[in-house]
Amino acid sequence: MNPAPRPRPATSARSAAVVLVLAVALAAVGWALVLRHGFPHGDDWLHAMAGEQPGDARTVRGWLATWQFDYTYRNGRAADAAARLVLLGGRPGALVVGVAIMVLSGLATWPWLRMTGAPRTRPLVRAVIGLGVPFLAVQAHSWLTGEGLLWVSGMANYPLATLAFLVAGAAVSGALPPRVTWLALPVVVYAHLGHEVSAVATLVVTVLALALRRPAGGRARSTWAAIVASALGFAVLATAPGLWRRTAQEDLALPLLQALSRTTLMFASLTLGWWLALGVLALLAVRLSGRAPRRVALVAAAASWLLLLLARRRWPRLADLCADADTAVPATLLALAVVAAAVVLVVGVLVLVVDAWGAAAAYPVLALTAAGVVSAGVPIVASVCGQRAFFLPVTALVLAVACALLLVLGALADGGPCTARAARALTAATLAATLVAAAGYVAVTSQHAARNAAAYDTFVAEVEAARTAGAGEVVVPELPEEGYAYRRAFYLLRYACDLRRFYDLPDGVVLTDAERREDRTTDTTTGCETTWQRTLSRAAEQAPDRR
Repeated sequence: MNPAPRPRPATSARSAAVVLVLAVALAAVGWALVLRHGFPHGDDWLHAMAGEQPGDARTVRGWLATWQFDYTYRNGRAADAAARLVLLGGRPGALVVGVAIMVLSGLATWPWLRMTGAPRTRPLVRAVIGLGVPFLAVQAHSWLTGEGLLWVSGMANYPLATLAFLVAGAAVSGALPPRVTWLALPVVVYAHLGHEVSAVATLVVTVLALALRRPAGGRARSTWAAIVASALGFAVLATAPGLWRRTAQEDLALPLLQALSRTTLMFASLTLGWWLALGVLALLAVRLSGRAPRRVALVAAAASWLLLLLARRRWPRLADLCADADTAVPATLLALAVVAAAVVLVVGVLVLVVDAWGAAAAYPVLALTAAGVVSAGVPIVASVCGQRAFFLPVTALVLAVACALLLVLGALADGGPCTARAARALTAATLAATLVAAAGYVAVTSQHAARNAAAYDTFVAEVEAARTAGAGEVVVPELPEEGYAYRRAFYLLRYACDLRRFYDLPDGVVLTDAERREDRTTDTTTGCETTWQRTLSRAAEQAPDRR
């Protein structure tokens, strides 16, 4: 008589937990190595000196007043108010908050990956892939790090909004435990109030969740609460006077077709590799099911992808797309072809995804892809060419690819001994590639960002010396590493008075740029209006009864 099988030792669960904790800690260390080179620049000085009097935003009353002014006049967002809170902690506080945002973003991918329902994929594998998603997303271009992570204003507007979207999308999809969903309701609201890109993305997921997610026992009350919170949050942002004022005053630097094609090509340039990966995974899933793919969708998507790739090759430097009108996409058939190809590519890949798994089974892939594409339409239509504006859409698409990969791994694992071995090999290759890519990103980015941080530290030393002496000249630096900081980091036409106030430069100290241009040189702090004060004055002129 065979002995009864012994129960599985609890040590395996403990070992998995230890590995998981180590993975989270390793991700935190990686982000810390990058973000320790961040420093205040650009709008960070604007927000630090915000208020009727410079720095009023550092008080509770002043902070609330600046948030109200954001909503009613500046841009309608709450993200800038969040940035002003983070700035209170200085560079150490920004480092801690930045690491927390990026690690939590990795953790927030886990509910999405679980929604794939791939039972044969080990939770530990899903966890490591999820933690790697943010590392993979920011590698689309260095500007996503420089403009999105290494200054507080960018961090609050883009990575924080992306984190809020990931949590809110999981909540409205019913992917979180009920208790966690109740606790996440403020995050659902903030996903809308924080930024218009995350608001649109969250709304798309909310609509698709209502259409495609139909649990057998019905939706939990917590899920309905999240859906209602999502709808209310979007309504509050959509009625923000500041959002509409800013939208109405946006001037296109190019004709409409050129503007659309330029930003469309920008988004395509950041994501072409991920569109290819998603299409290949969908085709593999179709083949594993023993069916032939939809030929029209396949050919159309492939031709569109190739056209976008060839169009992109005309600009060796991605930044040249946004430099000026002369370097933009010309207003020819090329501009029209770029826009048309992007539409065909998106539709073709989505058709392949639905054909591979069905709309219900592929819900996380469809929801993330649709959210990424539609939310990318916000900066595309507004002709916003900064890569940081596509932080959320790129992250959503990378996570969609990760979800598709888990669906393929599940199909391979269930297909027999041969395909099961292929699943194990593909899993190992994916984990290894993710770790190598993350390590390479940390090493390269830290090296480049450190040079900019060193230039900033030298500038601060000069400021402190001039402040102590009460005289002298301070020259703002030209950062040596393009793409690893906001491109207008020390733009004196906008930030001169903010800089003088922030560093408390006494009258008599000259602040200028490397070329000593007269229009960018100041020597007095007394009476120098900050950017926020100038905006208040402009608002008062447009509406005399506004305070």
